[in-house]
Amino acid sequence: MAAYQAAQRADGDTTGLHHDLTETVREEVGRALATGIAPDSEQAGGVVATLNAHYAETFGKADDSRLKRWILDRLEVAGVARVTRYWQQVATIDDWPPFPDLEPVFTWFGQALRARVDSRP
Repeated sequence: MAAYQAAQRADGDTTGLHHDLTETVREEVGRALATGIAPDSEQAGGVVATLNAHYAETFGKADDSRLKRWILDRLEVAGVARVTRYWQQVATIDDWPPFPDLEPVFTWFGQALRARVDSRP
């Protein structure tokens, strides 16, 4: 995770941490999971479109297939169990609210995005 973030910064990313974006992903995908929307369903397309727009705005990127692939790379890094455990420990040490396990959220989003990455610009 640290190596990925360092590489992003070396490539010019100055956007910092993205807690609001992560919360948006958690909320949007959480609703999809709670209502049983399958990641490869037509309904999931609306969730993906909403989240892609948020990523494009946050990072100043075009909402296109390159963005989708870039998001998939980020999800692979963020979805690792050790990353969740790291943030849970940071929350404990810094007396933050408990950090949720985002693995199911990132897995669903990755599957939904992957189902659309080659089919739409």
